[in-house]
Amino acid sequence: MSIKQTILGRLHQVNREGIHELIHFLTQESDYFTAPASVKGHGNYPHGLSIHCHNVVELLLQKNEMFHLGLSRETIYLAGYLHDLCKVNVFHPTLKLKTNQKGERECYFTYEYIDELPLGHGEKSVMIAQQYIRLTIEEIMLIRWHSGPHTICDNTYRYDQVLKLYPSVKAIYTADEEAATFLEKVKDAPTFQISVFYNWKKNGVLPKV
Repeated sequence: MSIKQTILGRLHQVNREGIHELIHFLTQESDYFTAPASVKGHGNYPHGLSIHCHNVVELLLQKNEMFHLGLSRETIYLAGYLHDLCKVNVFHPTLKLKTNQKGERECYFTYEYIDELPLGHGEKSVMIAQQYIRLTIEEIMLIRWHSGPHTICDNTYRYDQVLKLYPSVKAIYTADEEAATFLEKVKDAPTFQISVFYNWKKNGVLPKV
């Protein structure tokens, strides 16, 4: 079973109003299953975003059992699979030119980051998710604060306040960090002959990567 099939199968298990609309958004109206997780960092390749979210869910399932966090599978699936919704529809595949070590011109595949809905990171993910499904307060906190102490906030003490109310936030933060650090490598950008660049400029078709 592919990661996409696993994710969709788990989301179909969520018994909550709006889940089918959410799944439709993920599969038909966004690039959730094809987008990278970043341009130059972890998961900087096609499907990197869904792979990352799946890794976070798997780690969070383990932490939930190990530390007796009391999270339901529904909450883990929603928080884990939706925590980076802010990254859908913002990475646009492109080709760029460079000079290689031999002094030859070539092109390479990468992404341009264009965010037409600049609402932040975790908070943006919450806003997008709640266009389709109603989240619990704990799910909102897990998604909003999944970047842990690195979360941009006007009050640096709020992260500590959140942990007192919802210690599970620490678990999704460490799961996010562990997935990005240990499970998802940074890949070198695929390179092509200079003719591929000009063909792309002419016909608009990107090479397969």
